[in-house]
Amino acid sequence: MNETDYYKRVNQIFRPELLRTKRAVVVGVGSGGSRVASELGRLGVSLALVDLPGELLEEHNVVRHVLGYDSLGKPKTSELARHIRNFNPSTLVECAEMDVTANHTEFKRLVQNVRPDLLLACTDNQSSKHSINEVAVQMGIPVVGAGVFDGGIAGVVYLTRPGAPCYGCIASELQLKDSAPKKALNIDYNNLDLAEIRSTSALNLDISQIALIHARVALNILLSGKVDLLGLPPVVNLIVFANRRVPGHFERPLHGEFFHIKKLPDCLVCNSLTPHMNAEAERILAALPV
Repeated sequence: MNETDYYKRVNQIFRPELLRTKRAVVVGVGSGGSRVASELGRLGVSLALVDLPGELLEEHNVVRHVLGYDSLGKPKTSELARHIRNFNPSTLVECAEMDVTANHTEFKRLVQNVRPDLLLACTDNQSSKHSINEVAVQMGIPVVGAGVFDGGIAGVVYLTRPGAPCYGCIASELQLKDSAPKKALNIDYNNLDLAEIRSTSALNLDISQIALIHARVALNILLSGKVDLLGLPPVVNLIVFANRRVPGHFERPLHGEFFHIKKLPDCLVCNSLTPHMNAEAERILAALPV
Protein backbone atom coordinates (compact mmCIF):
# COMPACT_ATOMS: atom_id res chain seq x y z
CA MET A 1 0.00 0.00 0.00
CA ASN A 2 1.37 3.38 -1.03
CA GLU A 3 0.01 5.66 1.70
CA THR A 4 1.17 8.84 -0.02
CA ASP A 5 -0.89 7.99 -3.07
CA TYR A 6 -3.76 6.52 -1.04
CA TYR A 7 -4.37 9.74 0.93
CA LYS A 8 -3.64 12.06 -2.00
CA ARG A 9 -7.28 13.19 -2.38
CA VAL A 10 -7.87 13.94 1.31
CA ASN A 11 -4.55 15.18 2.69
CA GLN A 12 -5.41 18.79 1.89
CA ILE A 13 -8.41 18.52 4.24
CA PHE A 14 -6.52 16.93 7.14
CA ARG A 15 -3.18 15.28 7.71
CA PRO A 16 -3.64 11.46 7.70
CA GLU A 17 -1.18 11.05 10.57
CA LEU A 18 -3.73 12.77 12.84
CA LEU A 19 -5.82 9.58 12.77
CA ARG A 20 -3.10 6.91 12.82
CA THR A 21 -3.07 6.69 16.60
CA LYS A 22 -6.82 7.07 17.07
CA ARG A 23 -8.96 4.17 18.27
CA ALA A 24 -12.73 3.72 18.36
CA VAL A 25 -15.07 1.02 19.62
CA VAL A 26 -18.09 0.51 17.37
CA VAL A 27 -21.01 -1.20 19.11
CA GLY A 28 -23.49 -2.54 16.60
CA VAL A 29 -22.48 -3.27 13.00
CA GLY A 30 -25.84 -3.31 11.30
CA SER A 31 -26.90 -1.05 8.45
CA GLY A 32 -25.81 2.15 10.17
CA GLY A 33 -22.88 0.93 12.26
CA SER A 34 -21.25 -0.86 9.34
CA ARG A 35 -21.25 2.34 7.34
CA VAL A 36 -19.87 4.44 10.20
CA ALA A 37 -17.12 1.87 10.80
CA SER A 38 -16.28 1.74 7.08
CA GLU A 39 -15.92 5.51 6.82
CA LEU A 40 -13.60 5.72 9.82
CA GLY A 41 -11.71 2.57 8.92
CA ARG A 42 -10.86 3.69 5.40
CA LEU A 43 -9.25 6.78 6.95
CA GLY A 44 -7.02 4.67 9.18
CA VAL A 45 -8.83 4.82 12.53
CA SER A 46 -8.15 1.62 14.50
CA LEU A 47 -11.43 -0.13 15.29
CA ALA A 48 -12.88 -2.65 17.70
CA LEU A 49 -16.13 -3.98 16.23
CA VAL A 50 -18.66 -5.30 18.75
CA ASP A 51 -21.92 -7.07 17.99
CA LEU A 52 -24.18 -9.68 19.57
CA PRO A 53 -22.98 -13.30 19.56
CA GLY A 54 -24.05 -15.22 16.48
CA GLU A 55 -24.97 -12.16 14.41
CA LEU A 56 -24.71 -13.36 10.82
CA LEU A 57 -25.47 -11.46 7.64
CA GLU A 58 -28.90 -12.53 6.44
CA GLU A 59 -30.42 -12.00 3.02
CA HIS A 60 -32.81 -9.31 4.22
CA ASN A 61 -29.77 -7.35 5.53
CA VAL A 62 -28.07 -7.12 2.15
CA VAL A 63 -30.38 -4.46 0.67
CA ARG A 64 -29.24 -1.98 3.37
CA HIS A 65 -25.83 -3.22 4.56
CA VAL A 66 -22.35 -2.40 3.27
CA LEU A 67 -21.74 -6.15 3.00
CA GLY A 68 -23.06 -8.16 0.06
CA TYR A 69 -23.90 -11.68 -1.00
CA ASP A 70 -20.32 -12.89 -0.66
CA SER A 71 -20.74 -12.41 3.12
CA LEU A 72 -24.13 -14.12 3.37
CA GLY A 73 -24.37 -16.42 6.39
CA LYS A 74 -21.06 -15.22 7.81
CA PRO A 75 -20.40 -13.20 11.01
CA LYS A 76 -21.00 -9.50 10.46
CA THR A 77 -18.02 -8.41 12.56
CA SER A 78 -15.32 -10.47 10.87
CA GLU A 79 -16.76 -9.84 7.41
CA LEU A 80 -16.91 -6.11 8.07
CA ALA A 81 -13.28 -6.22 9.24
CA ARG A 82 -12.35 -7.88 5.94
CA HIS A 83 -14.38 -5.27 4.05
CA ILE A 84 -12.58 -2.39 5.81
CA ARG A 85 -9.13 -3.90 5.25
CA ASN A 86 -9.95 -4.14 1.56
CA PHE A 87 -10.29 -0.34 1.55
CA ASN A 88 -7.31 0.31 3.82
CA PRO A 89 -4.99 -2.66 4.51
CA SER A 90 -3.13 -0.67 7.17
CA THR A 91 -6.20 -0.20 9.38
CA LEU A 92 -6.13 -2.27 12.57
CA VAL A 93 -9.47 -3.99 13.20
CA GLU A 94 -10.39 -6.39 15.98
CA CYS A 95 -13.73 -8.08 16.59
CA ALA A 96 -15.69 -9.09 19.66
CA GLU A 97 -19.05 -10.76 20.13
CA MET A 98 -20.94 -9.81 23.29
CA ASP A 99 -24.16 -8.39 24.63
CA VAL A 100 -22.94 -5.10 26.12
CA THR A 101 -25.97 -4.98 28.44
CA ALA A 102 -26.01 -8.56 29.73
CA ASN A 103 -22.19 -8.66 29.85
CA HIS A 104 -21.61 -5.12 31.07
CA THR A 105 -18.46 -6.01 33.02
CA GLU A 106 -16.97 -7.81 30.04
CA PHE A 107 -17.72 -4.81 27.85
CA LYS A 108 -16.08 -2.45 30.32
CA ARG A 109 -13.01 -4.71 30.37
CA LEU A 110 -12.85 -4.63 26.56
CA VAL A 111 -12.98 -0.82 26.58
CA GLN A 112 -10.24 -0.71 29.22
CA ASN A 113 -8.05 -2.94 27.06
CA VAL A 114 -8.68 -1.05 23.82
CA ARG A 115 -8.34 2.40 25.44
CA PRO A 116 -10.38 4.09 22.69
CA ASP A 117 -10.61 7.78 21.99
CA LEU A 118 -14.29 7.37 21.15
CA LEU A 119 -17.24 5.00 21.60
CA LEU A 120 -19.78 4.71 18.80
CA ALA A 121 -23.30 3.65 19.79
CA CYS A 122 -24.83 2.09 16.68
CA THR A 123 -27.42 -0.14 18.36
CA ASP A 124 -31.19 0.12 18.06
CA ASN A 125 -32.24 -0.33 21.69
CA GLN A 126 -32.08 1.82 24.78
CA SER A 127 -30.58 -0.72 27.18
CA SER A 128 -27.39 -1.03 25.13
CA LYS A 129 -27.14 2.74 24.64
CA HIS A 130 -27.39 3.25 28.41
CA SER A 131 -24.82 0.50 29.04
CA ILE A 132 -22.40 2.21 26.64
CA ASN A 133 -23.15 5.52 28.33
CA GLU A 134 -22.32 4.19 31.80
CA VAL A 135 -18.94 2.89 30.70
CA ALA A 136 -18.21 6.14 28.85
CA VAL A 137 -18.98 8.27 31.91
CA GLN A 138 -16.97 6.04 34.23
CA MET A 139 -13.96 6.08 31.93
CA GLY A 140 -14.20 9.64 30.60
CA ILE A 141 -14.69 8.73 26.93
CA PRO A 142 -16.88 10.66 24.46
CA VAL A 143 -19.74 8.89 22.68
CA VAL A 144 -21.41 9.55 19.35
CA GLY A 145 -24.65 7.65 18.80
CA ALA A 146 -27.53 7.71 16.35
CA GLY A 147 -30.96 6.38 15.48
CA VAL A 148 -33.26 6.43 12.45
CA PHE A 149 -37.01 7.01 12.54
CA ASP A 150 -39.17 4.21 11.22
CA GLY A 151 -39.81 4.76 7.55
CA GLY A 152 -36.43 6.50 7.28
CA ILE A 153 -38.07 9.92 7.30
CA ALA A 154 -35.47 11.34 9.69
CA GLY A 155 -32.86 10.47 12.29
CA VAL A 156 -30.98 11.74 15.30
CA VAL A 157 -27.27 11.93 16.12
CA TYR A 158 -26.16 12.67 19.66
CA LEU A 159 -22.80 13.49 21.21
CA THR A 160 -21.62 13.18 24.80
CA ARG A 161 -18.32 14.33 26.25
CA PRO A 162 -16.67 13.85 29.65
CA GLY A 163 -18.16 16.32 32.11
CA ALA A 164 -20.94 17.31 29.70
CA PRO A 165 -24.52 15.97 29.59
CA CYS A 166 -24.48 12.20 29.19
CA TYR A 167 -26.88 10.04 27.22
CA GLY A 168 -28.96 9.64 30.38
CA CYS A 169 -29.53 13.40 30.35
CA ILE A 170 -30.37 13.43 26.66
CA ALA A 171 -32.68 10.40 26.84
CA SER A 172 -34.50 11.82 29.88
CA GLU A 173 -34.92 15.21 28.26
CA LEU A 174 -36.32 13.66 25.10
CA GLN A 175 -38.27 11.03 27.03
CA LEU A 176 -36.74 8.14 25.11
CA LYS A 177 -38.11 5.22 27.07
CA ASP A 178 -38.61 1.60 26.07
CA SER A 179 -41.78 1.65 28.14
CA ALA A 180 -43.27 4.47 26.07
CA PRO A 181 -46.58 3.32 24.58
CA LYS A 182 -46.66 2.98 20.81
CA LYS A 183 -48.98 5.49 19.19
CA ALA A 184 -49.64 7.14 15.87
CA LEU A 185 -46.69 8.98 14.36
CA ASN A 186 -46.37 12.31 16.15
CA ILE A 187 -42.88 13.70 15.83
CA ASP A 188 -42.14 16.52 18.23
CA TYR A 189 -38.58 17.85 18.46
CA ASN A 190 -39.07 18.42 22.20
CA ASN A 191 -40.62 15.03 22.92
CA LEU A 192 -39.14 12.41 20.64
CA ASP A 193 -40.63 8.98 21.18
CA LEU A 194 -38.33 5.97 20.97
CA ALA A 195 -41.16 3.99 19.38
CA GLU A 196 -40.74 6.30 16.39
CA ILE A 197 -36.96 5.94 16.20
CA ARG A 198 -36.71 2.35 15.03
CA SER A 199 -35.48 1.80 11.48
CA THR A 200 -37.46 -1.41 10.99
CA SER A 201 -38.52 -0.04 7.63
CA ALA A 202 -36.16 2.38 5.92
CA LEU A 203 -34.26 2.65 2.68
CA ASN A 204 -30.50 2.23 2.57
CA LEU A 205 -30.13 5.85 1.46
CA ASP A 206 -32.19 6.99 4.49
CA ILE A 207 -29.96 5.09 6.90
CA SER A 208 -26.82 6.11 5.03
CA GLN A 209 -27.74 9.80 5.29
CA ILE A 210 -27.86 9.59 9.09
CA ALA A 211 -24.86 7.25 9.28
CA LEU A 212 -22.72 9.70 7.32
CA ILE A 213 -23.66 12.52 9.70
CA HIS A 214 -22.84 10.11 12.54
CA ALA A 215 -19.45 9.39 10.98
CA ARG A 216 -18.75 13.08 10.36
CA VAL A 217 -19.43 13.99 14.01
CA ALA A 218 -17.23 11.07 15.10
CA LEU A 219 -14.41 12.10 12.78
CA ASN A 220 -14.64 15.65 14.07
CA ILE A 221 -14.12 14.37 17.63
CA LEU A 222 -11.17 12.21 16.60
CA LEU A 223 -9.48 15.14 14.85
CA SER A 224 -9.38 16.85 18.27
CA GLY A 225 -9.97 20.37 17.00
CA LYS A 226 -7.09 20.26 14.50
CA VAL A 227 -9.69 20.46 11.72
CA ASP A 228 -13.38 21.38 12.06
CA LEU A 229 -15.59 19.39 9.70
CA LEU A 230 -18.83 20.74 11.17
CA GLY A 231 -18.61 24.40 12.16
CA LEU A 232 -21.18 23.92 14.94
CA PRO A 233 -21.07 25.56 18.37
CA PRO A 234 -19.37 23.13 20.78
CA VAL A 235 -22.47 23.02 23.03
CA VAL A 236 -24.54 21.29 20.33
CA ASN A 237 -25.06 17.70 21.43
CA LEU A 238 -28.11 16.64 19.41
CA ILE A 239 -28.79 16.80 15.68
CA VAL A 240 -32.19 15.97 14.19
CA PHE A 241 -32.05 15.55 10.42
CA ALA A 242 -35.10 15.23 8.18
CA ASN A 243 -34.48 13.02 5.16
CA ARG A 244 -37.72 14.10 3.52
CA ARG A 245 -40.75 16.29 4.06
CA VAL A 246 -43.59 14.87 6.13
CA PRO A 247 -46.42 17.42 6.42
CA GLY A 248 -47.21 18.23 10.02
CA HIS A 249 -43.96 16.72 11.26
CA PHE A 250 -40.99 17.72 9.11
CA GLU A 251 -41.83 20.66 6.90
CA ARG A 252 -38.37 21.00 5.34
CA PRO A 253 -36.67 18.08 3.54
CA LEU A 254 -32.93 17.45 3.84
CA HIS A 255 -32.81 19.82 6.78
CA GLY A 256 -31.03 19.64 10.13
CA GLU A 257 -31.97 21.11 13.51
CA PHE A 258 -29.35 21.50 16.22
CA PHE A 259 -29.93 21.40 19.96
CA HIS A 260 -28.12 21.83 23.26
CA ILE A 261 -29.57 19.41 25.80
CA LYS A 262 -28.53 20.54 29.27
CA LYS A 263 -27.08 18.40 32.02
CA LEU A 264 -29.66 17.11 34.47
CA PRO A 265 -28.74 18.04 38.04
CA ASP A 266 -30.23 14.77 39.30
CA CYS A 267 -28.86 12.48 36.59
CA LEU A 268 -27.99 9.17 38.23
CA VAL A 269 -25.11 8.55 35.82
CA CYS A 270 -23.13 11.74 35.32
CA ASN A 271 -24.02 14.23 38.04
CA SER A 272 -21.23 15.21 40.41
CA LEU A 273 -22.78 13.38 43.36
CA THR A 274 -22.63 9.95 41.71
CA PRO A 275 -19.00 9.08 42.62
CA HIS A 276 -19.67 10.02 46.24
CA MET A 277 -22.91 8.04 46.24
CA ASN A 278 -21.11 5.00 44.86
CA ALA A 279 -18.36 5.29 47.45
CA GLU A 280 -20.92 5.61 50.23
CA ALA A 281 -22.85 2.60 48.93
CA GLU A 282 -19.64 0.55 48.85
CA ARG A 283 -18.83 1.62 52.43
CA ILE A 284 -22.29 0.56 53.64
CA LEU A 285 -22.14 -2.77 51.84
CA ALA A 286 -18.68 -3.48 53.24
CA ALA A 287 -20.01 -2.92 56.76
CA LEU A 288 -22.84 -5.41 56.38
CA PRO A 289 -22.37 -8.82 58.02
CA VAL A 290 -21.59 -11.62 55.59
